Amino acid sequence: MNKLESFTITLKTSKVQWRCASDETLLQSAMRQGIELPSSCRNGTCRTCLVHTPSTQYAYAVEWPGLSLEEKLHGDTLCCVALPQGDVCIEDAHLSKEVYAKAFHLLAHDPSFLVLDKPSGLLSVPGRGPLKSDCLSSRVLEKYPDAHIVHRLDQATSGLLLMALGQEAQKHLNQMFSCGQIHKRYMAKVQGTLPVSSSWQLIDAPIYADWPLRPMRVVNPKGKASQTRYRCIQSNHKHSLLEIEPLSGRTHQIRVHLSHIGHPILGDGLYAPEDVVNQSTRLLLHAQTLRFVHPFTLKPFEIQSSCPQDFYPD
Repeated sequence: MNKLESFTITLKTSKVQWRCASDETLLQSAMRQGIELPSSCRNGTCRTCLVHTPSTQYAYAVEWPGLSLEEKLHGDTLCCVALPQGDVCIEDAHLSKEVYAKAFHLLAHDPSFLVLDKPSGLLSVPGRGPLKSDCLSSRVLEKYPDAHIVHRLDQATSGLLLMALGQEAQKHLNQMFSCGQIHKRYMAKVQGTLPVSSSWQLIDAPIYADWPLRPMRVVNPKGKASQTRYRCIQSNHKHSLLEIEPLSGRTHQIRVHLSHIGHPILGDGLYAPEDVVNQSTRLLLHAQTLRFVHPFTLKPFEIQSSCPQDFYPD
């Protein structure tokens, strides 16, 4: 499995995450994805875009006389001219958090739908209370007021999320989801060694809501029929990288099923033991592929989101 030449940019202070191609600056990638930055950043004539990162792995699109060698070695970077050479975590920004508050990563814009790349840690829809009002759908609605949610990803899960544009598209896409006509494929990094194989394995285990411990789910004969198929594409003595296709749509289905067979997902704070949770700072579950027939043109549509670097086995 080849890693695409794109890098994950994470703003640690506000949990915003986006992608940067290898041939564009951090500023260019932010502007392309709807992350607004001050106009003074755009011509390399000030230090507004100065940020601190733990890495010095950058090339520079233009010479920057205002950034000293000492600053570079310290990890200071100017987004307007920096070309990242790997994944970047920005620990502190001189820009206010409000600059990033409306950010979202749009991968595809069709007259009938949007495909977004949701970062781990961002809600799909608003939760209860003011502290959970920020979410991907709210950010998108500010720019696309006719956008509608047709499915969700868990807050901790990253990857592809589909939104309908207009009520007619919402009706069709909702029906397609309920009939299993929208195919989803996920990637997960799990604890333990599984044999690498091109053949799919099936987990067929009913899932039941554990109401005293909600939102937890459990495998229980009283639950709803649930099927997940998976295959291992990379493995070592410690971890395995899986491709996963849920055949039903139960809450937390992939997480519950993988824990049930003894291979919990790294970073899963709900279904993994503590030592497995602590092996990752995030849940390593990524919605990688969406595939369906366009509801109006009837043409096949498929889109992918590349996995972040931390999914690849050690």
